[in-house]
Amino acid sequence: MKTLTALAAGILVALVMLVPPPAIGQETLTIGQALPLSGPAASWGVGQMRFLEMIEEEINAKGGLNVGGKRYLMKHISYDHKVDMDTVIKVTNKLVFEHKVKFIFGCAVGATCRAAQTVTGPNGVMFSFVCWGKELLSKDVPLNFRAEHSPWEVSDPYFRAVKKIYPNAKTFVTISPNDTSGWDGAKGDIAAAKKVGITCVAEEYYERAQEDFHGVLGRILAKKPDIIDLATSPMGTGGLILKQAYELGYRGPKVWIAGTLPPAAIKVCGPEAAEDLYNALYWDYYGKYTTPELRALVKKYEERYKEPVDYVTLGQYSFMRAAFSAMERAGTLDPVKVADAIVAGQPYNSPLGPYMFGMAKFYGGKPRQALHPMVLSVIKGGKTINLGYDLHEELRAKVGDWKFPE
Repeated sequence: MKTLTALAAGILVALVMLVPPPAIGQETLTIGQALPLSGPAASWGVGQMRFLEMIEEEINAKGGLNVGGKRYLMKHISYDHKVDMDTVIKVTNKLVFEHKVKFIFGCAVGATCRAAQTVTGPNGVMFSFVCWGKELLSKDVPLNFRAEHSPWEVSDPYFRAVKKIYPNAKTFVTISPNDTSGWDGAKGDIAAAKKVGITCVAEEYYERAQEDFHGVLGRILAKKPDIIDLATSPMGTGGLILKQAYELGYRGPKVWIAGTLPPAAIKVCGPEAAEDLYNALYWDYYGKYTTPELRALVKKYEERYKEPVDYVTLGQYSFMRAAFSAMERAGTLDPVKVADAIVAGQPYNSPLGPYMFGMAKFYGGKPRQALHPMVLSVIKGGKTINLGYDLHEELRAKVGDWKFPE
């Protein structure tokens, strides 16, 4: 009996030795998200959530973030705001007051961002998003970051490129959601087109729940436009607009400043309706204008989730990488100090190429607008073809005559 007792004690000691001791000073960093995870705008939200999952797994596998000598394992909480104002306020309040988050990395659709800011702003929460609207980066919200381009950064080079392709184009019509991001996107496109001699002859806005566009399309196509602009229409709705415009006989070029995932729209409209669709925020990530890091990241995502990558989610991925790096460099989780460290560490080498924040003078606040190489693409036969790229003047001033690797 004594021998068995001693043997059991020895086994117990051995087992205890095999169990690693708890990490000293290890805590949890919770990242919140308020996203469209359902409905026509879901591609803008689901991808942001998935990329945060991927980053979280990678960081935790390495033992967490090292911030000021403490190790922080990451945990994310993602809510579906359903592009509904009451819902976004409800879930943002839940993130801030129930879950005590100080960092919300993920939101889409301008009107929901404005609603979320009523909670994040007064409570010192850092907020990154892919929403559009000039006022979203004002001096009143210094902890806000837009993680990807908006029309105010890309509309000018976009329409200059389109004009070169269609030098005889004189008129266009725009159709966009009836909210902050819709107005901002359409106005940016109208201003950019005017600079190259293309006049807007019809400016239409629709409610996000709308599905039948035959009436409004019939009205604007009667203007005989050279180009149709889908402005900030989400993927599902844009697919319906393309399909119904094709049914009404339109065969001309289409431009879509928010066409961040055309394959999703093509599933709705078919390749014929998407022919000659030009995009400034989506391109062939395996094509001519890409980076090895981008190819690898997109491949990893597609193999894991069996779906294509939406451009705006790559912007959020790049932002989150910059933010987590800044937390470690700054040695703090104070959102104000982290925000300063993000800008101090730029430009970053991201999968999208050089990635930085600027446009402080334009937005009237701090440098919080993401800038990276812009690629123009077109849909031909249902496939995406890369045509060329450009750099914003502020980014060019930082990185010079940067080029995609051959």
